[in-house]
This record gives sequence, C-alpha cells and structure tokens, in this order.
Amino acid sequence: MSDNTIILTAAQVCERLTISEPTLRRYAKFDGFPRKIRLGPRRIGYLKTDVEAYLARRYMAATIATTI
Repeated sequence: MSDNTIILTAAQVCERLTISEPTLRRYAKFDGFPRKIRLGPRRIGYLKTDVEAYLARRYMAATIATTI
C-alpha cells in the first residue's frame, strides 16, 4: 500500500502531532490543515501524505521564524 492511500485515524493524527482530540477538531477548522475524510457515520480519517505535508510546512515556518 502506498503512502497515498494510507489513512490515519483521528487518534493516530493526534499521536503524530502530540495534540488532544479537541485540539485536532479545532485545528481542522483552519485553512491549510489536512482535509478530513469521512470513513463512517462517526469516524473520520486523514491521508498520511497530507498530515506529513502539514508537519513539513509547520517545521519550515518555525525554522524560518527562528532564523530571522
């Protein structure tokens, strides 16, 4: 299975970002945050590639901010 098709659950995304689920729901409302995928009536997921790209953007923004 390629990274393009790996779907992370909300709990996995929270673990990867080291945030709580309420914080994840708050982040999901912002532009630039990975789009959620509805997996069922009460379950959502996120593409792993989207989450990794988000982390890379955040890292780059933090790196640039600290060098100024």
